[in-house]
Amino acid sequence: MGNLKFDIDDTCVKCGACAVDCPVQCITKGATQFNIGNGCIGCGDCYSICPVGAVKMSKCETDKE
Repeated sequence: MGNLKFDIDDTCVKCGACAVDCPVQCITKGATQFNIGNGCIGCGDCYSICPVGAVKMSKCETDKE
């Protein structure tokens, strides 16, 4: 899953399940929602555990030259 990027959108209800489940502890509580930091390893645990589907998955853009 290393080529995936995860973000948390504004449907986050700030339950904290993602932060508790993150194996590298890179998810922090913000003013209106939780945020995924630069230390994300793309494991997808947050995506799987979010009860409201606020964690969104997308492919990382890579430059192939």
